[in-house]
Amino acid sequence: MKGKRKFTEDEANKIRSLISQKLLASTKEQKKIREKIRDLGFYFSDFSNKKGYTVDDFDWLIESGQIRIIERTSQSINEVNEIMEHSPTKTRIDSNVSGEDIEQELFAERSFKQYDDLNLTTLDKTGFYCLRLKAKSKLPDRYQLILDKRKSKFLYIGKAEKQTLKKRLSQEICHKKPGTFFRSIGCVLGYLPIEGHLKGHLNQNNYKFSVSDTAKIVEWLISNIEISIVEYNGNFEIEKKFIEKYCPLLNDDHNPMKLQELKDDKDKCRKIARG
Repeated sequence: MKGKRKFTEDEANKIRSLISQKLLASTKEQKKIREKIRDLGFYFSDFSNKKGYTVDDFDWLIESGQIRIIERTSQSINEVNEIMEHSPTKTRIDSNVSGEDIEQELFAERSFKQYDDLNLTTLDKTGFYCLRLKAKSKLPDRYQLILDKRKSKFLYIGKAEKQTLKKRLSQEICHKKPGTFFRSIGCVLGYLPIEGHLKGHLNQNNYKFSVSDTAKIVEWLISNIEISIVEYNGNFEIEKKFIEKYCPLLNDDHNPMKLQELKDDKDKCRKIARG
C-alpha cells in the first residue's frame, strides 16, 4: 500500500477539492494535481484498478469503511503538553439526559420550526432531528395517501453523531453534500437522476440529480418541511428505538413499516443512474 487509510476532515476536504479540480484540468495540470493528492497520502490505486476517479468514489471509500476520517492529531507531544500546562482541562461528558426526555423534546409540537428559524446554538451541537410536512403541504398522492393513514406523520428521523446538526441538515435539506434523505425525497417528488452518471464508479447506489432539479428539490424542502432538533451527545443507539416506535415514512433502516414503494422508486433511480 502506497498511501494511508486514515485522514483528518481537513485532509479529506482538500482531497475532494483537488479531485474536482483534476476532473476539469488539462492533461498537464492533472499530473500536478495528482501529485498534490498523493502528497496528502491518497492513492486511489490502493483501493481499485479502475482508471480515473471522482469525489463520489472517494466518499464511497469513506462510507464503506475503507478510509477512516479521524480527528486532527498533527500536534507534537511537546505541543500537547504545553497546552495542557496552560489551559484548563475540558472533558466531554456524555449526556445524562434520558432517552425519554430526548424523545419528549424531539417530537413535541412546539419543537418543529422552519429551517431558517432553528436554534443556532443547538445547530452547532450533535444530536437528533425529525422532519415533517408543514400544515398545508402535501407529497405526491402515491405517498401522501399512505401518510394520511399513518398515526405518526413524521417523514424522517435522523442523527448527527460525528458532526454538527448544522452540517448534517445542510446535506439533507440544502444538498451541500448528498444525503440519504435528500435522495429519497427527490425520487418521492418524481425527479429522476442524471442518466448513466454512476457508470464506472465504485459506488453504484448514491445517485444524484441535475443541478436544476437539485435546486427545485431544495426549494421544495425549504417551503414545505418543518424540522425539530435536539442536542444530544450520549448513546445514539436510541435512534433505532425512535424509528421502530414512530415508523417515519421515509426511513428504511430499523423501520417495521418501511415502504416497498420507496424501495421500488429508489431502485428505478439507481438503474437510470447506472446507465
